[in-house]
Amino acid sequence: MIMSEEQSNNFISVVLLSFPSRVQYDLWYEKYITFYSPKAINYLKENGQLSQSASLVNEENDLLRVSLIWIYKDKNAYEACQKFHGQWTKIAGEYIGKASGYRGEQIWGFR
Repeated sequence: MIMSEEQSNNFISVVLLSFPSRVQYDLWYEKYITFYSPKAINYLKENGQLSQSASLVNEENDLLRVSLIWIYKDKNAYEACQKFHGQWTKIAGEYIGKASGYRGEQIWGFR
């Protein structure tokens, strides 16, 4: 399957967050859903962000992990949206968590 022209330039950002407890996860999640308000989502869409998702990773241990995926029209859209995403640290609050991630151009996919 060949990607459409629309998908061929998409820029992807992926982060895996790990929390040592439900309490720490809950502190993060409360701020996360407040930060990404309908107004914020409209701003991001207007600046080329195509989608964003947060998924709770299903594991059988006490560690909670969340996979975050942001998809942008292209790298320029990613850079434009960082003006907003960069504000996260101002409201994030204090919680214990560890993050690892990566960014790059999408090379294959389907919708």
